[in-house]
Amino acid sequence: MKAIKFSLIAAAVLGSLAVPALANDVKIYGRAHLSVDHLDNGDDAGLNVSSNSSRLGFRASTKLDGGLEAFMQIEQNIRFDEGSGNYASRDSFVGVRGEFGQVRIGQFDTPLKAVRGKVDMFGDRMGDIRNLTRTSTSGSTNANIGNVFDERYRNGVHYRSPKVNNFVFDLHYTPHNNTGATVDNTRESTSMSVSYEVKGFYAAIAYETFEGTNDLDPNAIRIGAYYDISSDLRVSGMYQTASDVPGGDRSVYGLGASYKMGVYTLRGQYYIAADNDQADSGANMLVVGVDRNFGRALTMYAAYGITSNDANAAYRVSAGGRDTQLSTITGETAAGLSLGLVYSF
Repeated sequence: MKAIKFSLIAAAVLGSLAVPALANDVKIYGRAHLSVDHLDNGDDAGLNVSSNSSRLGFRASTKLDGGLEAFMQIEQNIRFDEGSGNYASRDSFVGVRGEFGQVRIGQFDTPLKAVRGKVDMFGDRMGDIRNLTRTSTSGSTNANIGNVFDERYRNGVHYRSPKVNNFVFDLHYTPHNNTGATVDNTRESTSMSVSYEVKGFYAAIAYETFEGTNDLDPNAIRIGAYYDISSDLRVSGMYQTASDVPGGDRSVYGLGASYKMGVYTLRGQYYIAADNDQADSGANMLVVGVDRNFGRALTMYAAYGITSNDANAAYRVSAGGRDTQLSTITGETAAGLSLGLVYSF
């Protein structure tokens, strides 16, 4: 594994050598995604407004000699609900691509996270699968706990292979998933995946591990897939098993489906977080919704989700890509009704 890591870094350094530029392409893009939500923590409830993974980004690419292309991206979170944001807080990187594939350096989603993004019927909405995969039984989202997946690695180096018979291999390594310099490479992290995708079908398996605290090295295996039964009906599913995490091994699994009816799309998904070493520490999450599409740029939607917690669990229904979240009372059922608007440009 060390040899692979050093080879990856060497390839990134070589790929960054200056080559005469032939052309440039710069693009500004973004998404404004806001919702009005009625959130219930199992005891109290209230009305909220949430900005959900809203973003503003800049992309640029330059054709190089030898069939190479340099590319970069800067993307940041925009809080439309509270009038704030963090510069370059989302996927931001620079890289080189060609017949060999691509190499990039920066901060961006891991291959494990990318699998969920492909199969989640409610990504960045009420009922996102991250409500179960990204939190501990106490509802914490602190990465130092070690029970956190679906992250962006800081200081990442990523290699993606060219597509061969519709298969793609991704390897993502970071020597230090934290801020500042290091002399001991604590919080070292690795994520990798193999995916297969053709029109109407996607399947992938991913593995991720990182240095946690208390002598734990959390790791997870994730399998995800979707299949278009027809041009209108899609089914999806995901299974994850996490090991060496606080409280013991835990599995998360479930299914989803969507059905198009003209300008409307009906969707739903059901996921389960199984018990770990502690009894009654699991949860079940069910969410249903409907979209109204106004072309490719604008979508309005409604979604209702509930997360039923066992006696020793406090999983949410409003976490995962949402900037306004409500913690759940342990052992209670979290619920939320969301009316949202997504404008992409």
